[in-house]
Amino acid sequence: MKVFLSILFLLMISACTEESRNKLLRSVQQNVIGERLKVSYVDYGKIVKSWIISDGKVTTGITEGGVVKGYYYFYSTDGYVQIPVDKAMIEEIKD
Repeated sequence: MKVFLSILFLLMISACTEESRNKLLRSVQQNVIGERLKVSYVDYGKIVKSWIISDGKVTTGITEGGVVKGYYYFYSTDGYVQIPVDKAMIEEIKD
């Protein structure tokens, strides 16, 4: 029975897009582990602003000069927030 359920699960998951699989796995991780993060924007060694979030992503972009920059983005009560990775401080909040 466990083998049948495992095969059924694998078939269902393989039919999903990669984004759907990632969303599902993040959801399971957050619900099981209960991950909450404190994200702070740090400039010149001082915390400018902090947010408490439950999900965020890292992405990259290329400037007009060809320099690759990384960004951490998330949604908060302020709306969509995107901050440079080199100015982000991310801490896990333990309940």
